Amino acid sequence: MQILITGSSGFIGSNLKKFLENKGIEVISYDLKDVPPNDVRDFSNLKEKIQEANGVVHLAAVSRVKWAYEDPLKCINTNVGGTINVLQAARETKEHPWIIFGSSREVYGESKTLPVTEKTPINSINVYGIAKVTGEKLCENFSKDYGLKTRVLRFSNVYTGKSDQLDRVIPKFILGAFKNEDLIINGTGQELFDFTYIEDTILGIWGCIKEIEKSEKIYDDFILSTGRPITLKELAQMVIEETDSKSRIKNSEGRSYDVNKFYADPQKAKEILGFEPKTTLREGIKLVIQEFKEER
Repeated sequence: MQILITGSSGFIGSNLKKFLENKGIEVISYDLKDVPPNDVRDFSNLKEKIQEANGVVHLAAVSRVKWAYEDPLKCINTNVGGTINVLQAARETKEHPWIIFGSSREVYGESKTLPVTEKTPINSINVYGIAKVTGEKLCENFSKDYGLKTRVLRFSNVYTGKSDQLDRVIPKFILGAFKNEDLIINGTGQELFDFTYIEDTILGIWGCIKEIEKSEKIYDDFILSTGRPITLKELAQMVIEETDSKSRIKNSEGRSYDVNKFYADPQKAKEILGFEPKTTLREGIKLVIQEFKEER
């Protein structure tokens, strides 16, 4: 099997690449950091690279809500334009490789009901979420109209240590706690989320690869989430405990584009993909702390 990963140098992409190669699967890298760079906005290059692939895991994106807020045009051009390029390239390729699209919990926005499921109404509140919703709809449309086999995976607050974006909440809190710095929460601290350790997320993607390979179903969507929520204040307190830090928790003004409450029921992914996250948040935080200590 040959699998093309767009965003193969990114946080999730690089971990998935390593996992698949350890399984003996040939990975075709596709990333702006490649030499020469591979850009999902370059349709002809993408079409050339996709020719030999059995499937594509499409992760390339402007991957942060904050970055999308700061540069919405780049977000739409990359996240929407790149996704339709992947789909059209697969459609024009003789073997019609399957597509797994990396989406996000952000498509749900501020859901009126929790936990969220795959049947919960979509209601994104920021540019990043809008771009992901559009990508999902494109996948669904290319499946219905052109028979392309696609899957949507909605990730929820995936985290780890050195390969993560270091200004995201868990690595940021841990690095700040090491220095006994104040841990700043954007909001009241009652913001509520579930967090998924990177290894569990990768196993969820692997479950989806196995499912899409054998299934006749043309389109489906799944949430990869633990379903175990925690407030940001409780998260900060946990980090302080595990690092034996003297840090204090402080609050700053919330941001208009942030979702404040989200957690999901992963039952569908469990039943169909065999997805069962094993790493509790406290265990994951301990792993990240150890990872950073070894790095230092």
